[in-house]
Amino acid sequence: MPSPLKKSNIELPLGEFKAAGGFPNPCENYLSKPISLDSILIDRPSSTFLFNVQGNSMSPDITDGSIIVVDRSINIKSGLIVLATINNEFVVKRLEITDEKILFRSTNSDFRDIEVKIDPDNSWEENMIWGVVTGAIKKFI
Repeated sequence: MPSPLKKSNIELPLGEFKAAGGFPNPCENYLSKPISLDSILIDRPSSTFLFNVQGNSMSPDITDGSIIVVDRSINIKSGLIVLATINNEFVVKRLEITDEKILFRSTNSDFRDIEVKIDPDNSWEENMIWGVVTGAIKKFI
């Protein structure tokens, strides 16, 4: 089930420099005005939910223990990462829509794609797209 969102009153300083992901970058020794993580992660609070992720089918981007930010108000389309229910179980997958089927793709090649046919016999109570994943939060320690 989704975790309820509570507005944070914590503001954290944000460095005005960009940290180098490769070679070290000489940076300035000052910080900009404080920001709230809510303002970065959540555009529409009334339609946004947080979910804990279990498993590594979407690694390396979304890994076991990550928290995903899911917005139910975003229109679905191919290429987006979605939270869906398939056979009444929540899954996080990249969406691919064709005329005949919907594919739910894993980023990790150790996991197979899940195919749902678009036909009148499909039980959309058991198979539905719940929302679009707009972000992920990972802790390293």
